[in-house]
Amino acid sequence: MTVGPLLAAAQLPGEFAMPTEQLRDAIMGLAGITGFLLFPMLGAWMRLLLQYLERGRPGITRARPVSGLGFVRAVATTGLLMFFAFTMLRASSDLREIHAEAPVFGSALQGVAVGVCLWAIYALGISALMRATKNRLRGERRMGSLR
Repeated sequence: MTVGPLLAAAQLPGEFAMPTEQLRDAIMGLAGITGFLLFPMLGAWMRLLLQYLERGRPGITRARPVSGLGFVRAVATTGLLMFFAFTMLRASSDLREIHAEAPVFGSALQGVAVGVCLWAIYALGISALMRATKNRLRGERRMGSLR
């Protein structure tokens, strides 16, 4: 009697092994997600640090407190980054258990590079949209809105 793979996985306690190619693809994809989240996480923490440093600086206006939303954003992006990084490390260790000489560093580095490039394209697109919106709104204020 043969049992389907889903039924066999549901009946067996513990984990079932993934094929080697799926593990390699998972490592590359998880590394890409990690690379995509790297700069937003660093930016959130830098923004929070700058808010903290500016808080103690004397000025004409009253000091603004450190943003609670900024802290939540920094912690959330750090948590997501750590989740994907540890999942990637776990998948790479599973691949190394299957193949002792499995090259995981190259594919992980390639995935991080792709993720960083995707983030850069995304950031450039958002900044171009923001700049175009600001210029359009500035032109409407100068000429008066026809709406």
